Amino acid sequence: MKTFDPKKLTVTLGMHTVTGFASDSMLTIELDSEVYNTDVDAYGNSSRFKINNTNATLTLILSQASPSNDILAAFYALDVSANQGTFPATIKDNSGTTLITSQFGYIEKLPSIEYGAESKNREWVIKLTETTFTVGGIT
Repeated sequence: MKTFDPKKLTVTLGMHTVTGFASDSMLTIELDSEVYNTDVDAYGNSSRFKINNTNATLTLILSQASPSNDILAAFYALDVSANQGTFPATIKDNSGTTLITSQFGYIEKLPSIEYGAESKNREWVIKLTETTFTVGGIT
């Protein structure tokens, strides 16, 4: 029987390994555009055109108590103050074969802040550029 273990999912941004993911959902990642665009002429002939955009959007869903919130906030502050908040990124499923890498990432959007009687999540939106995807299964 194959098993996914959340503890074996690693997200590395620069030199920092992200910890403190939310219990219900850890992250989402998707390419920003399709790989091909299709054009159909007046006679019904189709042609496809490759779109060479390998940018992706990564959303990390962290617990309010995650120490990684401080690191991501520091990346954001460094980018805003000195334009130097970029970092390489790697997402690896060590329970399987999925591997996503990016040469450059940056904090695209700060999370919404919510407080209440229970812990709330922080959703960090990160833009990844020059991204490679190997989408695999659980081994």
